[in-house]
Parts: sequence; C-alpha cells; structure tokens
Amino acid sequence: MKKMYLFFTAGLVLLLCTACPGPDNNNSGNNSDVTVSSYKVSIDSLPITNAPALQSFAHATSGEDWLLFAGRTNREEKVGGLHNLNANYADKSFIPKSFNQKIYAYNLAEDKVSSISYVQFLDDLKTNLCKDSSSEMCQSLSKGDYDFTSIFVNSNPLVTQDEQGYMYVVGGYGPKSFNYFEETPNWKKDTTAADKKKQEYITYNQVARLHIGSMIKLAKGQTLTDDEWAKVFRYGTSTELISTGAEVFVKSGSFSHVKKLEDSTNITLYAAGGHNFTSNSQKYLDAVYPFTVVSGRSSTLLDINVSGPISDVSDPTDPSSDNLSIFRRRDGPVVPSMYYNTTYDQMEQSLTFYGGVFKPGSDNDLQAWNDAIYVHPDWATESKLYTYDTTYDQKNHNVYACGNFVGYDSDTKLLHTFLFGGIGDGDIAPPGHLSGFTNTGLHIAMNVEQKPMQSKIVDTLKNVYGSTPNFYGAESILIKSSSSIAYKMNSENTEIIDLNSTFNGTKEVVIGHIYGGIEAYQSNPGTYGSGNSAASNKVWQVTLTKE
Repeated sequence: MKKMYLFFTAGLVLLLCTACPGPDNNNSGNNSDVTVSSYKVSIDSLPITNAPALQSFAHATSGEDWLLFAGRTNREEKVGGLHNLNANYADKSFIPKSFNQKIYAYNLAEDKVSSISYVQFLDDLKTNLCKDSSSEMCQSLSKGDYDFTSIFVNSNPLVTQDEQGYMYVVGGYGPKSFNYFEETPNWKKDTTAADKKKQEYITYNQVARLHIGSMIKLAKGQTLTDDEWAKVFRYGTSTELISTGAEVFVKSGSFSHVKKLEDSTNITLYAAGGHNFTSNSQKYLDAVYPFTVVSGRSSTLLDINVSGPISDVSDPTDPSSDNLSIFRRRDGPVVPSMYYNTTYDQMEQSLTFYGGVFKPGSDNDLQAWNDAIYVHPDWATESKLYTYDTTYDQKNHNVYACGNFVGYDSDTKLLHTFLFGGIGDGDIAPPGHLSGFTNTGLHIAMNVEQKPMQSKIVDTLKNVYGSTPNFYGAESILIKSSSSIAYKMNSENTEIIDLNSTFNGTKEVVIGHIYGGIEAYQSNPGTYGSGNSAASNKVWQVTLTKE
C-alpha cells in the first residue's frame, strides 16, 4: 500500500546521492526471472496504455475493478514523481497542479478507465445524502467548503480495505485549504499573511470509510440506490492518527488488548508509523495505534476509538520521543506478518517494519533503518507487544515503500516477504545523502515458530524490472489477484498468501500486479519533470512458480 516523502527536518537540506551506481542490467527483454529458494519470481511489463499515472494514492479493489483516487499525477510537464527537494515545502515542492483531482475506476483486463472529478462526487453527495441532514459535513458542503474532502485529493494517505467491501483512508498530506487548490504555487507579493497561512501544507486528521463497490459505480457514471448512498461515505477525525508516510492494517477477530465496542464491527485497524508534517514542524508517531470505527451520531460521521499505543516509549506524543523511539519510521516497507502464539497455541496475525527512514541523528547523517520490528498485539514477550530484531540487516536495500507481497509455507514454517524496487541501492551514501533509486528486490524469510523472532535476507533480486534503463517500484503497490490465490488462516481472512493452498495442484500462479508509483529516469533525479522523474502508469504482472 505505498508511499514516499523525503521531507526537510528543521534546518535540514536534503539531497539524494549524486554518485551512486545504478543496477546491473544484464537481463534482456522486459522479463526478469530469479530463482529464490523453492520459488521463482517473474515480473513482466504489460502493454496497457489507459491506466492513470498515479503515486502516493488511495486504492481498493472490487472484483476485477480498481478504485483509485487522491495522490499525485502528471497533469502537465510530468510534474508528478519525486518532489522538488530544494523547494519550499509550503508552496513549491508539492505543487497543487500535481495533485490528482479524479476518482477512477480501472479494469485491467479491459484496459478501460472511467472517472469523475472529486468536486462532482461532492455535489452528488450533497444532493443525495444531505436531503434531511444537518450534519457537520452537510453544512460544510452547503457552504462550498471542501476542506474536509482532502480525503479525495491528498497525497500519501494510509489505506486498507476489509472483507465487507469497505476501504479506510487515514491522514495524508496536502494544502491546508482547498480554496487555494487551483491557484499558482508562487505567492504574489501582495498576498496577505492570512492567505499565506491558508496555503500552507499540513498532515490531515481525517479517517474515512468508503464503500468500494458504490464508489466504483459512481466513477463509471452509474446511479446509486438510496441504500448505496447511505453507506457510500463516512468520516471522522482523530488527533492521535494524524499521519502520512505510513501504513494501516485490518485484523479481524477479537483482541485481548482492545476493548470491544458493542456497535463496532469485529475488526481492529492498526496505524503503523509515519509522521505529522506541516510547513514548519515535524513529529513522528513513534508507535502503532490500534483503533476501531463505528457509525457516528449522523448519517455521515464516524466515531474513531483509539486504544493505547504500542511503542517503546512511555509517551510517543512527547516531542523528545523522536530522538529515542525505534518506531521513528516513515515511508518504509511495513508488511502484514504472522507468528506462532505459544500462549494460545495458534498462528496469529501481526505486522512487520522492514527498513524505513530516518534514524535520529545530525542533519548531515541521513541514515536509513536497516533492522526490523515485529508487532504482535495478541502476545506479550518481556511485557512488550513487539520484538525488536537487531540481528536483521536490510543492507540499505529497499528502505522505502515499494510493491510487495507476503506468503506463508506451512511445510517449512517460513514466512516469505518479497520487496520489489524503490529506493535504497545497497550502498552507504556520503554524509548528508541517501542511496538512490534501484530496480533491486529482496526476498526475506522468517521462521514463524522461532523465538526470539528473527528474519534474514534469502536473496537479493537484481533487475526485477528487466533491462529497462529507468527505475521503478518507489511508492508502487502490488494489487493481489482475487481469483488465483488463497489467504485464509485460522478460518480468518488475512493479507498473507497461503502458499500451500495456492499451489495445491498447480506450479505457477499470478500473484497480482505492481502498479503506479514513481518512474525515475536516473538513479538520483533530485526532482520531478522531464529527465528526472514522473508518476507512473506502468503495470507489471507478478508470477510465482514453485519448483
């Protein structure tokens, strides 16, 4: 689910490495095959042309349709891609004209895209959902005040979906006021201080729940019934969940550490990492926050109920925690995981941080995290709901978010995590720099019954996108196939592929498709635009073969 920001900390000038080597492009064609353990991964570029170019976007699936909105795109002169690292983040680095304003429905099999503007959706929402409602949202819509709908235009939100057909969008980053959305990013000399304040960029506090199938129908120009309108969109706010550059996960079933609410669905969501970034400040979450959502007091609102944070510091909201916490991470691969719970004698769902940025340090010491954190909310070891694995070393590969998938082989008790491309080429960059973009991938394995929990790199996958001179993977997502793979574990749905059931009677399976993200035209582009980087509309088919 994806996402990359390279933000300034106070007084920090951030530059990407200008002398880092690119990948070895020894393969030919668009196909790259790499044998890893008993599995072979094949990634093939598909000749599609109509998928929208997006990065850092919200996404969900229903059947063969993809729902895509928010994020950044190439509206003109390829202004998507890497942001301008040397610009003022308040008005130039994430320029408004790069923000995607459409809600898309895309069908890969047909290579067909439909869309509506987010403004059209808001007008339809006001007409159909606010007939008899005086809710805060309806009052806002009636005034033409669309600020809360940053949900549909922001960049780098936390996104997930559940098995009931709903998606959840948390936080994200963008303009403080969308009344200024279409204006030039360059302030005029006579702009008032108040207007400049409204043009600042912030991290949002919204949490939204959307019905995926209904949103896809709207994007296709189809009419919704009254019942569909009633469930299409709800939102709430939370001061604890102001985050961008992070992930959110759904876990079904009961939770020993989370109070069950009578009117809540039987799921808990977990906001994992990220930070609250504004034009003038930055604060990491330094934690994983469990939370539930329930229908609010009106037809448009959600109540957000946040439980105590999972962290290594007593108060992750304290500014000093940024210098102390191992959870001070953003924009890294955070993946679904699992482990054997010895207390309950069964497999349990969890999540894992691999890599991420930035470690605390001086302004000239931009080190990535190369170790791992396993968050296991149903099992405490040494009075902690997480395990810190300092033996694991990611070796400066794939330290940013990228397309990935996780599978479990019950015969070997190994959990397999695959990361594809992105940022982090394996080199230690000079002080004040980061490693460049890369087409390298990683295969990481963990024995789920081993205590303490530990991971290791099984293989470094070279040139996962073939012989292309460009670089892919950063902020991309892997949309898993809904028809050819199995996810069940302990009779519950998970985001982890059951490799044994999936390969029952077959040797080769299409896992899914890597889509979107940044296309970099050089290892260290430094900014967006021609010859540097852009938002990608590439789609790559990922096939797994069991040998």
